[in-house]
Amino acid sequence: MKTAIGIDLGGTTIKGAIIGETGVCTHITRVPTGADQGGRHVLSNIMDLIGELINKSGRDASSFVGVGFGTPGFVGADGMILGGAENLPGWKGTQVYAPITERFGLRVSGANDVTSVALAELKFGAGRGVQNIVCFALGTGVGGGIATDGKIYKGTHGMAGEIGHIVVETDGAQCTCGRKGCVEAYASATGIVKMAVDFAKTETSPFAAIAHETPAEVTSKMVYDYVAKGDALAMKVHHRMCDMLSRAIGTILDTLSPDRVILGGGVMMAGDVIIDTVKTYTPKYCWPAIYERCEIVIAQMGEDAGVLGAGALALEEFV
Repeated sequence: MKTAIGIDLGGTTIKGAIIGETGVCTHITRVPTGADQGGRHVLSNIMDLIGELINKSGRDASSFVGVGFGTPGFVGADGMILGGAENLPGWKGTQVYAPITERFGLRVSGANDVTSVALAELKFGAGRGVQNIVCFALGTGVGGGIATDGKIYKGTHGMAGEIGHIVVETDGAQCTCGRKGCVEAYASATGIVKMAVDFAKTETSPFAAIAHETPAEVTSKMVYDYVAKGDALAMKVHHRMCDMLSRAIGTILDTLSPDRVILGGGVMMAGDVIIDTVKTYTPKYCWPAIYERCEIVIAQMGEDAGVLGAGALALEEFV
């Protein structure tokens, strides 16, 4: 079985593993990112982790087909980090491919971290059996990944999949990107909390009292704990979130007509309540015949999706 080394770069932790063609994931190892020490230090930590994984395997570097890595932001075709990773100071402008190849003699393939997740779902998770998927990752922000005709779509300079910044409301809520009305401002954990705190000023409910008195303690999980109780404020936030998310999904459906839209990320720990509500709103925002031929489902791959998808990037490109 051919294997690759997968690297999943996060703001605080770098996760690495050895990935097989069938989705076998072994030797999972984590090291600190060291983001506060700059891009060169982060790259050094990545290369040390690759070396550690090779040593753990007991094999020569040449036995691997290559290295795949997922990262916040964008990766150019030549391995240059082009930006979009504000949580990693100094990462923009770092050349990743050449130093790894020089040290280990291995080819390298990189992509945005949610693009890597999308590949893991396509090959091993909720996207199995179809060719065209779009993944939404609802976490601190909203990320995206696209696969068409059974292959990941990176777009020009690796920048495809920024579906969190589809504008769903003109002059709407402020987004971290500087614009207003992006779906990320509503469907991310951050956006959900902000809506809850804002709406609590005018709503009356048990949760509204808590959100108004201790806004710093509100979390998206808390919102959905109160959704389960039918709390008026929580339900208002939930429906607003699902409506805005559905607008973005509708745009994606009309543009790409995927087989499946896969919703993942920490917010989706709330489960079926989000999927079920999204399915009531989405038909308003897309062509009916396209909606009828697309499934909206929950991601299956869990916390190892990023590193698994990263390894799969190299296996897909170099095998």
